[in-house]
Amino acid sequence: MEDLKNRLKLLELDLKKLDKRLKKGIPTGEKKDWEHILHQTRKIEELAISQLAILRYCDKKGI
Repeated sequence: MEDLKNRLKLLELDLKKLDKRLKKGIPTGEKKDWEHILHQTRKIEELAISQLAILRYCDKKGI
């Protein structure tokens, strides 16, 4: 769970960085910025799916 929180914090920082660019009048971030955010989002999604699978397994086994 700690890893998920860390990844969410990193994603939040990346989004804040892009928000600052928008406020400066730069309409979008660079392609590499968006690719990085997409990569972070996919990692968070993969981790969340894994965590849900573990929780469901534990529930079925009564652990």
